[in-house]
Amino acid sequence: MLVQLAYASLAAPDAAAAVSAILASGRRHNQQQGISGVLCSGFGMYLQVMEGERAAVSQTYAQLLQDARHQQAQLLYCEEISERQFANWPLGHVKLEKLGTPFLLKYAERLPLTPGQLSAPSVRAMLLDLVATAAIAHK
Repeated sequence: MLVQLAYASLAAPDAAAAVSAILASGRRHNQQQGISGVLCSGFGMYLQVMEGERAAVSQTYAQLLQDARHQQAQLLYCEEISERQFANWPLGHVKLEKLGTPFLLKYAERLPLTPGQLSAPSVRAMLLDLVATAAIAHK
């Protein structure tokens, strides 16, 4: 059974250096586990969606909760899906600051973004918009 899970967390203070390491290890892990998704980083936070087999996604999220680079993680949603939306990305990446204020304010109350102001419907819509506009970087 496929599931899609999204969470937001605060980035540890050394987030700039951590993103490269998260992407490198995350891509390896996700390919091994059959997980796809995208990591959005910026404004001192992470927003990630992952999809794959329920046990693999659950285990990956549980490991992430123990990772010191992610603080105060908040689960936004976890639901069964019939097909992947991010099948082409073991772990795509989006720099939130590069998306621009008008784009981000379509989905958030104000800037800078914070995990607490993100809702499941707005995150889902934003991520689909990113896929449609090809704003996700593969490397």
